[in-house]
Amino acid sequence: MEDRLHRVEAKIDKLQEAVISLARVEEQLVTVFNRQSSIESKVNGLDDKVDRLSESVIKGKSAERIVWLVLAAAIGATFRYLG
Repeated sequence: MEDRLHRVEAKIDKLQEAVISLARVEEQLVTVFNRQSSIESKVNGLDDKVDRLSESVIKGKSAERIVWLVLAAAIGATFRYLG
């Protein structure tokens, strides 16, 4: 009878260790998911910055093209009237 009691106690101890291990794994998973959420937030922020920079560059290129067109037209008009 005592031998059986020791076996039951040993099994309970193993179950307790398993529950503790599961709790640790759960804590690690929560930490990983929190880090993942943080990384996703940072990536989304960077994505927004890239979009804004891209729009800025596109607008800058358009303005630059207009300047070159006006300059070319002015130079062309100058040579036409002087020539």
